[in-house]
Amino acid sequence: MYAVEKKFEIEMKLKREMTNIQELKAAANRSSTLASDVCNVLGACEQRLQQLETAVLPLYGDTARLQQIHHNMERTVTALDHVINYYMVSRELSDLIQAGPHTGSTESLNMYLEALDKLAEAQNYFNKNNPQSVELENINQLYNAGVLKLESAFEELLSRNTRPLSPTALMDMIALEEDSSADSVSVSGSSSSSGGAEAMRAAAAWLSAAGRAPAAPLVAVRAPAALASLQAFRDYLRSRSMAASPLMRTKNMLNRADSTQRRTSKIQKVLEKRAINIMMKASQTLEQSTGLAIGPRRSISDAYSEECTEAVDEREAEACGSLAAALCRLARREQRHALGLVPLPRLPALLAAIMKDCLALLASEVERVCTRCRKAAARCGAGAAAVWSLHARLQRLQPDMQRALHPASPAPYAALLNTCQHHCVRSLEEWVEGVRSDGAAGAVDGTVHQLAAAALAYCHALSAHMQNIGPALATEASYARAASQLTGGQDRNALMLALYMRKVLAQLNLSLRTKSEQYPDALKAIFLLNNTLYLLQGLQRSGLLDVLMLAEPECEASYRDMIQDYKNAYVQSWNKLLSHLQLDEPLPAKLRDKDRQMLKDKFSSFNREWEETTRAQRSYSVPDAELREALKRDNKQAILPPYSSLHERALATPFAKHPEKYVKYTPLQIAAQLDGYFDEAA
Repeated sequence: MYAVEKKFEIEMKLKREMTNIQELKAAANRSSTLASDVCNVLGACEQRLQQLETAVLPLYGDTARLQQIHHNMERTVTALDHVINYYMVSRELSDLIQAGPHTGSTESLNMYLEALDKLAEAQNYFNKNNPQSVELENINQLYNAGVLKLESAFEELLSRNTRPLSPTALMDMIALEEDSSADSVSVSGSSSSSGGAEAMRAAAAWLSAAGRAPAAPLVAVRAPAALASLQAFRDYLRSRSMAASPLMRTKNMLNRADSTQRRTSKIQKVLEKRAINIMMKASQTLEQSTGLAIGPRRSISDAYSEECTEAVDEREAEACGSLAAALCRLARREQRHALGLVPLPRLPALLAAIMKDCLALLASEVERVCTRCRKAAARCGAGAAAVWSLHARLQRLQPDMQRALHPASPAPYAALLNTCQHHCVRSLEEWVEGVRSDGAAGAVDGTVHQLAAAALAYCHALSAHMQNIGPALATEASYARAASQLTGGQDRNALMLALYMRKVLAQLNLSLRTKSEQYPDALKAIFLLNNTLYLLQGLQRSGLLDVLMLAEPECEASYRDMIQDYKNAYVQSWNKLLSHLQLDEPLPAKLRDKDRQMLKDKFSSFNREWEETTRAQRSYSVPDAELREALKRDNKQAILPPYSSLHERALATPFAKHPEKYVKYTPLQIAAQLDGYFDEAA
């Protein structure tokens, strides 16, 4: 049963396949018929296209020739129009060029510049194609006249937009020099209007492109304006410095317009004398109460004028530094103004020419201030250190100045800085020479000499500029050689200052020893004691002793040894007085006539010498309270024991009918008088 069904199924599949084959054959016949019909149609189309091509190709050739002819005609007409414009340009632009440029607006100026460009183009055409043309001469004349008018308009615009800066504006700019946004700050009178600046840039760009960069007008207008700004600022600083001067204030007070009473010269002298006495008493009281040494007795007018001179030196150095800062701001302003007005290759020469006179003015001011400070150094004035503050500010301004002068060479400013440094180093040596040649005598009371006070103040002032003094002295062979001999990892700048301080103090000690020769032995020792102790204490208070020990490690011990030596010398000054208290031989139990006479002579000589010594030493000055008490103790230890011994022997053994005539003082009276030493005039 299964086989019959299988056979039936196979027969049905065969029948379906036969049917499919017949349908495929019918489809193949139809496809073959259609392909044949299409081939016939395509063949007919190809024949017709060949016929059309044969007919159209000649027309294509004729059309291409006609198009070329048309193109040539258009080019000819365009070229003819272009050439005709060259012949007509002088007539068309004559009125515009003769009227000159209108710098009131950028649009009108651009129209003028376009007209000049057209004339330049016409020039190039005729120079290339027809140099003998009469039209070329007309164009040249018109072009040259137009360029001259443009240059005149640029100069007028430049002059109208260039004004010297006021001193207050420069002060504002200096105040903002450390601010990072200072460049964007608008300062009154420091810049041109935006419209005028655009017009100047447009005109300058055209002139530069035409080979006529406006460098000369810029120098002629901007350089005097910059110089006038700097001169006005200098005069402003001077006037302000004069107004701040205490000498000027006093002069104004003494010469007031509302003063109605005029005293005679005799009364004025009396009043001045009284005022000087009052000031001297006040200074003595101050020294006694505080132990501070004000210095040798000088007239009030001399001391006041010296202080005023030192203050003026410092103010002038500060003003000169402010002038350098103003120059830096001016240079930066000129740098910005010149950008875009001349080609970059010509910018260095332009900036150098504009700032030349300003740099020369600054150089003369620096030279003047340095010369003044060197004169102060020669007379050992404290104002000599002001030159270092000027050098420090000039050095701080150097990077800003280099940026402000870029791309011009900073060599003039570097030379100025080197000159200032040279003066600074020379002022140091002149100060030492001033100490060596100082001829001022010491005070009659042996107090601290003004030279010691000045030296201490000067060294303290120099310590504030250690970072500048160190490199400057390192260039000197003697200091470099001395520094190389000292070992250790100490700060080199501090070491250089220490070497200089050692030199100053060594010369000061020599000068003080020389000045001490004017005094008797006791006052000589007091004078050297006062000055040596003052220097040691001053060095300790100011911290300069630590600096000095870099070059002289044993300096403190040396000063203390000198103080002890001077104390011993002072005590030895009593030897003459003590000789009257010493007996040549012991006194016998029963006095002989010669023994009585010897005691009378001893006491008489002692009394005379004691009174003279007391009268002299009461006028001696010992400002330091501790030293004053120490000297009093030393005096008592040296005098009281031998005097007490002789006094007891004299009282125990009658040697005169009236012993009180010879024994005038008791040991307590001697001690009381010794306690009064150094107190009346400190």
